[in-house]
Amino acid sequence: MTTQNNNQDQFLGHFKAEKTKAVVFLINGFQIKGVIEDFDESTVCLFSQEKPHLIYKHAISTFTIDDSE
Repeated sequence: MTTQNNNQDQFLGHFKAEKTKAVVFLINGFQIKGVIEDFDESTVCLFSQEKPHLIYKHAISTFTIDDSE
């Protein structure tokens, strides 16, 4: 089985490894700030507000580093 490494997974992998605070923008305009705990080919687990959130990748518009602090 061949594993494809795309840009999204590279960013998510870096955010996860560095425990970077990220902002995830959803396609409906909602945004969630937190730390990427894990991800797979279709979902992202984001720890935010002291609990994990499972987000489907197809619902993500953009994610970036949270530099608000």
